[in-house]
Amino acid sequence: MPTSERSDAELGTALRSALSSCEGVAVTLCSKTYLEDEIVHRVAEMLSRMAGRNVAVELRVNPTMDAGAILYLGGDHRVTLDARATWLAGIERELDAAGEEELTGAPEDTYGLLHRLLETTSPSVSVEELSESGTVLEVGDGVAFVAGLRRVGSQELVEFPGGVLGIAFSLLEDKVGCLLLGPEEGISEGSDVRRTGHLLRVPAGETLLGRVVNSLGDPIDGKRPITARAYLPAERKAPGVVERQPVTTSLHTGIKALDALVPLGRGQRELIIGDRRVGKTTIAIDTILAQRGTGVCCIYAAIGQKASSVARVVSILEEHGAMEYTTVVVAFPNEQPAFRYLAPYTACAMGEYYMEAGRDALVVFDDLSKHAVTYREVSALLGRPIGREAYPGDIFYVHSRLLERAARLSDERRGGSLTALPIVETLAGDISAFIPTNVISICDGQIMLSADLFNEGSRPAMEVGLSVSRVGGSAQTRAMKQVAGRLRVDLAQYEEMAQFVKFGAEVDEATVRQLARGERARELLKQAQHAPMSAEVEVLVLYAVGRGVFDAVPVDGIAEAERRLVEYVSKDHPGILAELGESGSLSPEITERLDSALASFATEPQHAT
Repeated sequence: MPTSERSDAELGTALRSALSSCEGVAVTLCSKTYLEDEIVHRVAEMLSRMAGRNVAVELRVNPTMDAGAILYLGGDHRVTLDARATWLAGIERELDAAGEEELTGAPEDTYGLLHRLLETTSPSVSVEELSESGTVLEVGDGVAFVAGLRRVGSQELVEFPGGVLGIAFSLLEDKVGCLLLGPEEGISEGSDVRRTGHLLRVPAGETLLGRVVNSLGDPIDGKRPITARAYLPAERKAPGVVERQPVTTSLHTGIKALDALVPLGRGQRELIIGDRRVGKTTIAIDTILAQRGTGVCCIYAAIGQKASSVARVVSILEEHGAMEYTTVVVAFPNEQPAFRYLAPYTACAMGEYYMEAGRDALVVFDDLSKHAVTYREVSALLGRPIGREAYPGDIFYVHSRLLERAARLSDERRGGSLTALPIVETLAGDISAFIPTNVISICDGQIMLSADLFNEGSRPAMEVGLSVSRVGGSAQTRAMKQVAGRLRVDLAQYEEMAQFVKFGAEVDEATVRQLARGERARELLKQAQHAPMSAEVEVLVLYAVGRGVFDAVPVDGIAEAERRLVEYVSKDHPGILAELGESGSLSPEITERLDSALASFATEPQHAT
């Protein structure tokens, strides 16, 4: 049998097999130009004869197609009717497979290669299975719908023309919705798509410290390329209960109010929540600054933030020497939505590298409100149904599978930890909205910031009544636990008594003293931004206020008195702070020496108030 007849017979057999497997599925004829009804009718008749049943063919015209006409048999098979286009595609694949030496050698070698390809390839029409490949149906706004890809998995990477990658995000019955990780200009309706067989992996390791990267881990700071130590999946399963251990080690924040009242532990998930511009990012940045010299590696994920805001954060970190142990992951608001969606997962994967190596890491998600809006945008583009406040029903799962990756691993898994500080923005202090309640229920506590306190001058503007750490004193040093207990009592009594005084109630002298101490304790918790304090200095200051050292100091002079106290003890009694830092406990000996130092501070003329 001649070659052409054998090819026609093989094509007919493949067509009959494909038609029998797609009974009840639509058959579409896509054409670069409009086709007469008679031509479409003849194609339908031919397919009906092969299938032994009536086959309806729908015509769809797409001027942007590369080939002249393509016949889609459901979403599983495709026949490119333009033999010339198929021939050129085959030659292009052969050229891609050719070695670089063959294409960049002498001109006669290149001509010889092209001559061989033209001789060994010929125009042909065949039925292509779309289990490993597919065709773009629609593209725009950072997403693409693809026919085929029957075997693709959720979150699997797929490759578009020009090497642009995408993520298979919505697996529908007749098509796949993909998020694009690159420009869509070179992708058009009818473009080929193929599976890669693996998930997105991002670079991780010490070589990323001090760098600013995008959601794929590529540097965007204009410095040298990054050679990563490892590549980890952007999304992965969180450690199980058996693989974890309780959170018992303190993560020092350098902020007196937090370390005393809402302590953080290594491996904890602590939410920072509040209205816009009340200091949420400042708390996260100060916590990063406090990790200098502690061995904790930090990752800051800026999700949908302006370039000027990111530049300001990087400038602060560089000014305080914190970029040496910090990686900044950035997804700008003008980028593809896929980058904003992936940014927190990429940052989490980079932090997991240190955790699995038995080290400690801190990751900041700034902020998950913008991340939720991005997911809502992506879901709307992909046609997913909406739920409460127009968010998709699985938005809780999106954030829980991210935040639950924060953990302190068991000793069998080297005992590393990953601490998460997600940030969520509220409107008018409404923490009962959908996203705030979701993230609150996932985390191990929250730091609630109040706009009213911020406007009154409190820094940080933490609302003590709504702020809580479910780890609590388990993550505090013994010394901090000793002084924080007295501070909580003083503040609680002050708040209760202040309510009576507001109504003009008469109070005795003891109550007046209690009010004065509580007011000064509250004033003492105010702290300048980007000025984290060491743990031993915090213990010194809080111990002093509990001992009444500042009782006679005017409220507006508390900050200056605190500065003078720290300077005096550091200069004249340095051994006390050193011992506090080493032991982490207020032993009777240290307490006695502290009392002596505070007494001499109060009596010396230059320090007397």
